[in-house]
Amino acid sequence: MSNIALSHKSHTVIDESTIPVTVFTGFLGAGKTTIILNLLKQVSSRYNIVLLKNEFGDAETDSALARESHIKVTEMTNGCLCCVLVGQMKRALQEMKEKYNPDRVIIETSGSAFPAPIAWQIREMESEGFHLDSILTVIDCINFCGYEDTSYTARMQAQYTDLILLNKWEQVSERQLDIVIDHINELNTDTSKIKVENNGYIDPEVAFGIDTTLFKLSDKTFFATDGSIDTDIAGANKQDHHSQEVDLVEIRRSLDQSNDSSSCLLDPDVFTAFLKTLPADDIYRIKGIVRFASAVDDEADSSATVPVTVAANNNKLSHSGILYIVNHAFGRYTFTPLTAPDSIFDKTLVRITVMGIDLRMHLPALQAGFRASNDETKTSWAHTSH
Repeated sequence: MSNIALSHKSHTVIDESTIPVTVFTGFLGAGKTTIILNLLKQVSSRYNIVLLKNEFGDAETDSALARESHIKVTEMTNGCLCCVLVGQMKRALQEMKEKYNPDRVIIETSGSAFPAPIAWQIREMESEGFHLDSILTVIDCINFCGYEDTSYTARMQAQYTDLILLNKWEQVSERQLDIVIDHINELNTDTSKIKVENNGYIDPEVAFGIDTTLFKLSDKTFFATDGSIDTDIAGANKQDHHSQEVDLVEIRRSLDQSNDSSSCLLDPDVFTAFLKTLPADDIYRIKGIVRFASAVDDEADSSATVPVTVAANNNKLSHSGILYIVNHAFGRYTFTPLTAPDSIFDKTLVRITVMGIDLRMHLPALQAGFRASNDETKTSWAHTSH
């Protein structure tokens, strides 16, 4: 399991207005900016992302490139986020929230930043509407073995992360790549590692959890009117998946009017216990919507549950039960009550996407956890699983 997941207990029930924060770390020249810019090209312009860059010296070139996309950029160039700028980072996030009202914040740290203090600062701001979605570390496969021996920062970045992105792997031999991975495994054998494809591209589905805005922007044509999978459209939309190193499992369950709908609803306590059994080193993300029989308790505060008014409103809008957006990322999970779901989800029980590696092995457990049959499950295996 990720060191981040083990180090802190965050709130598991969050509000729709909560802003997810994605942090990119990596040593100098690892390729963070290129990956972020390519990531942004794959996201809808209606999704309001603000990029907080923290670089020493001349960062204007990278920031100018970022501004060519549809995002806003805030710079912090006079120090490192993880140490002297603790207060400045907090103020920067507060100002970004007030000025831009972002749907998501991406933080690109300097090459010398320690990830752990940054994660701590974001979690200290949970009460102000921010939530740490993930920390992604970019590894330069050409140079890592050189600076890993001399840089404490590089070792810390490889150790304290949710996902390791192997960049520039095409530019080294297979033997050299094996050596790099061996070095990384000596520092962090548990955290998953994936190759960055096509000169700096990663799938937004892996990089980002699902939040309320992304949920509303999701392509509803992907689903048939009854909430089941439209296999023709699904196949077309996921055509590029096989160039990735990520397995995909999609589960779609619908309410059956011929049966007692209450018996179909998932129990939140049982479901939470199921999430805790999933290995974070194989299962990167689980995201989508689930209909529960009752409100979900916030594990960070056993007395905090979803307000009754929210649950009641949700019941009026839904067929029965309470719809939640579910985010399970690298061993951590959150539930967000969906207070105004589209009518297309009136019959939806489960609409979930699972991403990871070796998911064939975990498929029976996933189906049991979501109470899904084979007909309600669609799989797409990455080339590394064959």
